[in-house]
Amino acid sequence: MVSKKVTCLVVLAVSLALLPPVFSQSKTKIAVLDFEAKNISKETAEAVADILSTELFNSGRFNVIERKAITTLLEEQKLQMTGITDMNEAVEIGKILNVEKIMIGSVSKLGSTIIINTRVVDVKTGAMELAENTKSTRGEDGLPASIAELVKRISQKITIEGSIIKITGNAILIDLGGNAGLKMGQDLQIVRIGDYVTDLGGAIIGNSEDLIGVIRITKTNPDYSEANIIQSKMAPKLGDKVRLVTTRVEVKEPEQESQGQKKKDTKPVSTPPVF
Repeated sequence: MVSKKVTCLVVLAVSLALLPPVFSQSKTKIAVLDFEAKNISKETAEAVADILSTELFNSGRFNVIERKAITTLLEEQKLQMTGITDMNEAVEIGKILNVEKIMIGSVSKLGSTIIINTRVVDVKTGAMELAENTKSTRGEDGLPASIAELVKRISQKITIEGSIIKITGNAILIDLGGNAGLKMGQDLQIVRIGDYVTDLGGAIIGNSEDLIGVIRITKTNPDYSEANIIQSKMAPKLGDKVRLVTTRVEVKEPEQESQGQKKKDTKPVSTPPVF
């Protein structure tokens, strides 16, 4: 007869095994579905999706769901991942897979050129985050190099996003670290998320956002980083989002704008406007 202590240890071990690795929490969780095959074999389209998954993983930016695991989960739900092109359907599959992003697309052949079209959909908002394509003029032989370049562009454009988890004066602690690719000296935007934006049919197409400041990384750990505020127009709050800055951002303070506007408004008008 198995003792209660042993039973508890087994349950605990199983529970821990089901938890995702700690390092994966700071990476974007993404799933790549089979691509639609256009004037090309289904096997080639599947191979493209496989290579894409591998390159996304190797970029260090993504926690990529194993494609065999995707197939198993969808079979349990009596769904398939082959040739999905509808974003709403992709979002529903993304929710089943518990991912942040889902990639769909197509592989087509024109003469000797193979063209890969990809779309990355944000599962939470249901909006298309980006669309990228690449082509191989050397047929299947040129696909690995073309896909590697495609993933490089996608990695640069998909936002690295985290949250503020602690504030002490001008010092900020965020839940992104070295495992997410952050380094000392990098700048991140502080963004406050507002209400959802919907289309006329009620589908969520985005969120209202307010850029409230910029922080600079001063120290990184594997899963979190320390930073200082270098620009701000209002005080940051716990839970505000932070995003890696790829271009220089100037945050204008509302007070400066209003004072400048007042000065303009106080200028005397020498002649009335002519219509």
